[in-house]
Amino acid sequence: MASGSDMTEIQNPVISVIIASYNTRELLSRCLASIYSALPEHSCEVMVVDDSSSDGSPEMVRDRFPQVRLIVNPQNRGYAYSNNLAMAQSRGRFIYLLNSDTEMFPGALDAMASFLEEHPDVGAVGSALYNSDGSVQASVKSLPRIRSAFFGKRSWLARWFPQFSATKSELLNWRVDAGTPFQAGYVSSASIMMPRDVVARVGDLDTRLWYFIDADYCTRIWNIGRSVYCVPAAKVLHVEHLGGTLAGWKQRFRSMWRFHYGAYIYFRKHSGWASWHPVTLLIVLGISARFVLSFAVQAIKEVTGAEREVYG
Repeated sequence: MASGSDMTEIQNPVISVIIASYNTRELLSRCLASIYSALPEHSCEVMVVDDSSSDGSPEMVRDRFPQVRLIVNPQNRGYAYSNNLAMAQSRGRFIYLLNSDTEMFPGALDAMASFLEEHPDVGAVGSALYNSDGSVQASVKSLPRIRSAFFGKRSWLARWFPQFSATKSELLNWRVDAGTPFQAGYVSSASIMMPRDVVARVGDLDTRLWYFIDADYCTRIWNIGRSVYCVPAAKVLHVEHLGGTLAGWKQRFRSMWRFHYGAYIYFRKHSGWASWHPVTLLIVLGISARFVLSFAVQAIKEVTGAEREVYG
């Protein structure tokens, strides 16, 4: 097993861990500590891309984790841009994108890398993601389609009827408990590992997207004939949305816009319907109506101080 100091000397690591971070200093510190506290058997490098944080994140990385390859962007150009930048500079045979608001369980990296080594037809794997209370997050899903609007993660029907067959066919996290790897439409970009040859064929993350990045990328992986799996043996704690991007009301409304814009971009890229087709008009109207309703509800919550809506 490599030591922390050894990792900087590896010229051809098996795994490149890439973490894009914006104003998540202490979360990022815990994330990095979880990686270095139980290093994988597979050799790896760890890269952090800081998106012009104002909370001292780069200084923290340099001070506490000097073995990390640190890239500091002069401005925040978004998750996709930062990951594309790091992927281009990474050296690993497997590229692993990890959110800064995560903590890795021992063996997670090895479980994903070993699965990819044993299944060369697989184009991406994701870990099981857990909430702080130990519950499994709905981070493994079928590819988005019209039905997802009614039985997806944020729909009321999914919340009211989690055991309904349509809900369980959309949200696949219930399969994690069995402990065996299973095929998924897409896995969360909070924790996703891909072979370098797949990334080379699929290309960069879509920089227009802040949300639906993972759905878009996994769809593109499926389109080149490679499959996507979840590996439950790989466990990662994901404390969602405690970073700097949703810290104020402006950011929350901006995130709401980005979510719905992302839904539109994904639909236009992958639906196959022409722009003039009635189905396209129907979907666009539906996304627009949902945005207006969500905006109104969030405005009420902001005024009354109620719990904010969370996207992602």
